[in-house]
Amino acid sequence: MVNIVKRSGKLQKFSKAKVLKGCEKAGASKKVASASANAVAKKVCEGMSTRWIGILTIAELMKRDKKAAKNYKIFFSKTWK
Repeated sequence: MVNIVKRSGKLQKFSKAKVLKGCEKAGASKKVASASANAVAKKVCEGMSTRWIGILTIAELMKRDKKAAKNYKIFFSKTWK
């Protein structure tokens, strides 16, 4: 498992489950959320920021469910102001 950097600067273990849950909350089906979370998990590397992981998640959702990607982007942009 790789460590990622939270906005606060603290290190945390990457959790594919958190990406999956975020995708589902954005309205993606379980199948789309799972495929997107798996794709993101393959691209995450040591020291990556949660902001970058959010951007990757939006990109992966855009490939599969544009509406869920839009919803995720709205929430994501509010949390990163």
